[in-house]
Amino acid sequence: HLPEKEISALFDELLTFLPNGGKLYKYKLLESFHIDELEEKYVWFSSAKHLNDNKDCVFNANIGQDTAALVKYFLKDDNYRKVIIQGFYMSISRGHKNISLKVIEDCFDCIAQKGERIAKLKVNDVCKRYGLSKTEQERLWNKIVTCSNENIDEKFVRSTIADLSRQSVDLRESMKILSLTTSYKKDSMWAYYCQNKGICIEYDFSKINTYGGKGIFLNTQKVLYKRKKKFSYLDIIKLKMDNSIEALCKADKLIMEQLLTKDKSWSTEEEWRVILNDFTKINGTPVYVDMISSIYIDYEILEEEKTKKIMELAKKNGWNVYVRYYCQLEAEYRYDTVENINKLIEKLSPITNRG
Repeated sequence: HLPEKEISALFDELLTFLPNGGKLYKYKLLESFHIDELEEKYVWFSSAKHLNDNKDCVFNANIGQDTAALVKYFLKDDNYRKVIIQGFYMSISRGHKNISLKVIEDCFDCIAQKGERIAKLKVNDVCKRYGLSKTEQERLWNKIVTCSNENIDEKFVRSTIADLSRQSVDLRESMKILSLTTSYKKDSMWAYYCQNKGICIEYDFSKINTYGGKGIFLNTQKVLYKRKKKFSYLDIIKLKMDNSIEALCKADKLIMEQLLTKDKSWSTEEEWRVILNDFTKINGTPVYVDMISSIYIDYEILEEEKTKKIMELAKKNGWNVYVRYYCQLEAEYRYDTVENINKLIEKLSPITNRG
């Protein structure tokens, strides 16, 4: 939630790091492609749970091994309560910028100081003043009641930690991913993602001119292909509790490294990834932005009705259209305009027929 001027400056800097002058690519199988992506000008962010690698966007953590350290930390210096307060504040402050950590802390303190009835009135007043929804109000009150419980012992803490695995799954499913690559000439991706019967869309980041669009696509990062480092939930909790800019940045870096690291066997894809947190959608999220500049179409599908519709939309919107054609004499794929590819086919026909 940075000022528009700062977002624009950071986005301009991102453009200098992106390959191809800010152009990245997405391969689509024609049969399953939703043409309204082009008609309505949106980009589809898929849920991380639908990624084709089950290890992708998963934290490399062993909660069983970390349990003892987590229990010890939570039972020391009232840390369990502090973590709950900090966590609730961080989640609620995303949608309620005026609310402070002190306001949340006062709500938690009130029940011990003045009893449940007065605390309930205070929570109602705070929620009304800062515009919290009924669901958010219920979440706050439930956490306050839990933290006022004198039975926060080792058994209780262990049951909470056991829930970390489910929370990790929920977090993964809340993440929406747009996976892009550096080139439209990747034969392996034409085969794997399109079955050589699809299209490749060119997205030009320099066309994004809205504050909202720049804010979303500012989080575009290059995927790392290496062995994923071990991840510690306790390290992240301690950094978040520190609450300094340096500590929060370090925590975010550790988390992002987990989300951006893939096995070396995927390295030929040269992926760039845009990550969007959205708990409201289950399977995916459309982001409406006009950033298409070209569409590459495999020659095998040129006569399909859906392809003709795609070409009509491209002409209407001023997008370039290129055809991917396998030239037998050169044993290579050629990429050119429809007119030039047809001329090439006419020129080669007598030669290939003779053979």
